[in-house]
Amino acid sequence: MLYTTMPWEAIFPNDGSSPASLTLARVYGRPCLVRKEVDGTTRIERLLSTDPADFLDDRFAPNTTLDWWF
Repeated sequence: MLYTTMPWEAIFPNDGSSPASLTLARVYGRPCLVRKEVDGTTRIERLLSTDPADFLDDRFAPNTTLDWWF
């Protein structure tokens, strides 16, 4: 387990096997980085909120699938 403030890409660089298409989007009114997968699904990559309570909300958990997005 890594406890760091460094972004995921700095620790595990993209090897080119999957496109890194991160988009800044508002999910339920909160700023997030989302990733569009090859199969068409969209997943939350990172929550960019300053409210600590948002990080306890399961809707913003990393890798959560957003079927209604895009």
